[in-house]
Amino acid sequence: MDPIREAFSRVKCLDGREETVRKLAKYGGLLREANLAVNLLSRKDMDDVEYRHIAFCAALGDFFEPRKGARIADVGSGGGLPGIVMAILYPQAKIDMFDGVGKKMAMVDSFIKELSLDNARAHHARIEEFKGEFDYAVGRSVCALPQFFKFVKRKLRAGARGNLSNGVIYFKGGDLEPELVSAGIFPDAEMDLMDYFGDLRFEGKKIVHFPVSDLRSF
Repeated sequence: MDPIREAFSRVKCLDGREETVRKLAKYGGLLREANLAVNLLSRKDMDDVEYRHIAFCAALGDFFEPRKGARIADVGSGGGLPGIVMAILYPQAKIDMFDGVGKKMAMVDSFIKELSLDNARAHHARIEEFKGEFDYAVGRSVCALPQFFKFVKRKLRAGARGNLSNGVIYFKGGDLEPELVSAGIFPDAEMDLMDYFGDLRFEGKKIVHFPVSDLRSF
């Protein structure tokens, strides 16, 4: 098995989804090319980008499944991680990606076009400036969770447009912030990514979920 295929073979939700894997692999190639011009990811990560970044984000598909028409915001998208991956995994959902760096969002917009992702949009803007609401806000180590809650809590509506209730889904490393612990706010669902991949390099990394009610009470 070639290294790229092997990287994606570790993600259970991709079993039998050849077109999905093909698009994810193509995205990896686009990221490599774009990173030569715009610093989307650390150069040292490029050799293993399919596994350490794309497959890592695709593990979300074994944690969360949105319903048809669900609106998802990727906040602090950078090079489209996890937003582009979500748009490929979830053709039934609408993905909006936000980042304050215009060069990065221009690249993400080009990825959307190259991959023919009709369900995705790139915004050179902060989510707080966007007119409209979402069912879920997703982030990947953008900032401390209390700050992330402040960014998105007025942009999320109540409900359950997937297997998880509407709210925040976050790729997190390390312990929960003391501000959340003292407020009694803990994830109501989580996935340990070291256990999922069987890889000590992901020690302490998790996907966590918080419902809208937690954001509003914090």
